Amino acid sequence: MKLTEDILTQAASWFVDLRSAQPGDAIYEAHQAWLAADTRHYDAWKRVERLQKQLKIVPNEIRQSTLEKARQSRRQLIKTLVVVLSIGGASGVAYKQRTFSTWIAQYRTGTGERKTIQLADGSQVSLNTDTALDVDVTEDARELTLYRGEILVETGKGKPQQDFIVKTAQGSIKALGTRFQVRCHDDATWVGVSQHAVEVMPEKASKAVKVQAGHCMRFNTLKHGSVSFMPVNMDAWIQGMLIVSNWRLDQFLNELGRYHKGTLHCDAGVASLRISGAFNVNDTRSVLENLSSTLPVKVRYFTRFWAQVEPV
Repeated sequence: MKLTEDILTQAASWFVDLRSAQPGDAIYEAHQAWLAADTRHYDAWKRVERLQKQLKIVPNEIRQSTLEKARQSRRQLIKTLVVVLSIGGASGVAYKQRTFSTWIAQYRTGTGERKTIQLADGSQVSLNTDTALDVDVTEDARELTLYRGEILVETGKGKPQQDFIVKTAQGSIKALGTRFQVRCHDDATWVGVSQHAVEVMPEKASKAVKVQAGHCMRFNTLKHGSVSFMPVNMDAWIQGMLIVSNWRLDQFLNELGRYHKGTLHCDAGVASLRISGAFNVNDTRSVLENLSSTLPVKVRYFTRFWAQVEPV
């Protein structure tokens, strides 16, 4: 029998409430009564138990401390759990982990939003649009886990034994006293270094590779990509700008779309047009409206949040 959203919400609520319960609390007896009241309750709880096991596959991604912080936003956590509980089958495990981690991450930005945080050692971490990040500082390490989006790091002076490490789904980046950027893609991580160097270690690689200032690298879980010169103005987003030189229009719109609240498409008939300039990502609508002044295109809005750039 299909599990309804209401039953999954009940199961998620029990999960959240039981985490904070003490041994012997009456809530345990009430939970057993809820399980016995309907076979669908039992099936929903089995799904919760499977989710717990799946999340433990990557213990570094779902930390006890993160879940405890999420208790401060009980409604959001329950809503997130309902989403991931609705996804069945082993193929959804990675998606569940990523979705759950992203929703309860310590620091998050929405579409078009940016923020900068400062760590106790003086390190500054700037979050670009649609980014989710956890920070964990111990005696041995300053560890950032980037689940989604893009960050720019300017490391402070930590204790001599404290490494500065950024982890993503594909591996880790160790800072060597530096200023660098990290960006998550669907199946890879990009890192660009402005000052000093970093060491990049894909999750399943046998050794790390150093990336020096002025260079960048893309890597996946299995291997490093080639080291290349870092394109200029990659950190212009810090000032709210997107600066491009001779980009294809579809590439430009794909990048602009990261800051645009809604869906942004490029018609195949204009995709290969070239564009250069400096654009304010804080006002993507104005950027779109001004495209027609330099290119033979127009913007058609199907809805307020769904736009397409197409031939005139």
